[in-house]
Amino acid sequence: MDTFARFEQAIRDALLDTTLITADLIDLVAPKATGVQADLALPCFRAAKIRGSNPAQFAQTLANALKFSHESLVLKATALGAYVNFSLNPITFAQSVLHDISQGKAGYGRSNRGQQQAVVVDYSSPNIAKRMRVDHVRSTMIGQAIVNIYRSLGYQVIRMNHWGDYDPQLGISLAAMQHFQHRNGNGESMLASLEQQAQQYQADDQVHDLAQAWASKLASGDPQAISLLQQLVDLSLNANQANYRRLGVAFDVQHCESFYAREAQVVIKEALHYQIAQLDSHVAIVKDLLDEQGKALPTLLLNRSDGSTLYITRDIAAIKYREALYQPSKIIYVVKQAQELHFRQAFTISKTLGYTKADLAHVACGMILGPEGRANPHPRFSTTIYLEPLLDEACARAKTLLKQKAIEAKTAFTSEWLNEVAEQVGVGAVIYHNLQHDPAHDVVVDWDRMLAFDGNSAAYIQYMHARCCSILRDFGRLPQNYNGRELTHPAEQALLKELARLPQVIVDAADRYAPSVVADWLYATAKAFAIFYDACPVLKAETLALRAARGQLVAATAQALRNGLGLLSIAAPERM
Repeated sequence: MDTFARFEQAIRDALLDTTLITADLIDLVAPKATGVQADLALPCFRAAKIRGSNPAQFAQTLANALKFSHESLVLKATALGAYVNFSLNPITFAQSVLHDISQGKAGYGRSNRGQQQAVVVDYSSPNIAKRMRVDHVRSTMIGQAIVNIYRSLGYQVIRMNHWGDYDPQLGISLAAMQHFQHRNGNGESMLASLEQQAQQYQADDQVHDLAQAWASKLASGDPQAISLLQQLVDLSLNANQANYRRLGVAFDVQHCESFYAREAQVVIKEALHYQIAQLDSHVAIVKDLLDEQGKALPTLLLNRSDGSTLYITRDIAAIKYREALYQPSKIIYVVKQAQELHFRQAFTISKTLGYTKADLAHVACGMILGPEGRANPHPRFSTTIYLEPLLDEACARAKTLLKQKAIEAKTAFTSEWLNEVAEQVGVGAVIYHNLQHDPAHDVVVDWDRMLAFDGNSAAYIQYMHARCCSILRDFGRLPQNYNGRELTHPAEQALLKELARLPQVIVDAADRYAPSVVADWLYATAKAFAIFYDACPVLKAETLALRAARGQLVAATAQALRNGLGLLSIAAPERM
């Protein structure tokens, strides 16, 4: 149990000890009155009504009956109107927070809430034989952060990459692959070569029929077509690994859409059998379907007239497969916002057919827009609509800024250090700029904002972490014995409160499927540390006891920032 949880539990225990209120009436909330200096509040309206009392009078009676020891995390309880307000004990609070972080270390903020529960997260989902475009980039970053957050809560997370191999252009790619017999480059450049070959081949008037023939062969299971497809799959998987590594992304399972094609035929048969769908000219049609909120869904098809499956049928089959294999408590899809209706339909049919008991969630992703805020970027931005050049440009800009700052500060540096930290700062800037916003919001690429060393950016947070590390290097070995009771300055207490919030922040981020909650906490903590740094000398503290306590606070801040950045797959450089 973390410090804030213990604070809340101490309040509940003390309230029950008064015998004036029962557990079901204890609803602790953040203080709502303007100017109230308190940390939690208890509204007394319900309890007063049951006792036939005036709410304000009952609040005063309850506050007078409460007792807390000097060692309690609760300093005092005061009545204000119909509320009882509770304040943290700054002396015991500081010691408790520092103890939590020093004991938890890299595990601080984690819990076992999800123990013995499986969660499937489906994210990234690029297309075979194509470079990752911006919509996949956004899904990749948000999805990996959700994976990290759920793992930190003890869930068994299955990371799934659902590759699209039913693209209408796939037949052209197969035909071009057989025709050209070779690929150029590595990574995304190889995929660019494949795209160029397909475009070049497509210019031939006879290609359309040939591409259709390859698509038909693939659908019928032709061995040569399957072999060529597997080559394309292997090339695409290998080409994207370098980018995934740069982003700290990895998967447990990677399947193509075609993996679920056979099970999709079962879905169609069962939908017809249970009269969820009706057959009309060899096409299974679903009509008059209501989602979980009782809203009517548009009519949809489960197959084409030639019997082949559709995108939605394969997604339903994937849900059925994942339920049977993993029995997850949740299946989370991190996919662009435009697919909202698709997933409402897929989820509703899956539930109606009894394919899964899991909570099904679609985390809708907005777009990454060019510097001028347009989906079709300005020509100068066109080279960065793919992942690899986007990361390369971010790192190049970070390198220039870091070199300039080192020269201005007359700090010696090596090329190895510059390259390493530029990669950490550049990649971190791209990740954080995507994650600091609600997943559904569009994100405009703004290089100045992304790489700013002040303001809400990864670089600013990384810099504050590096500043912590610099202080600790100058401090030397931290004394094992310290007294957190020394930390009573308002700036110290404000920083401690931010540090203490991390465990609940992780829970809130998981419940809302929103890595932005962690990003907000990181920025708030970095700002609180900056205020502390300016107001409270560490190395030149007034007394040795205060120096030791502030040293521990700096170490705790560094650890908490590292943990928070790690949840977003962002590196925490020790020197910047």
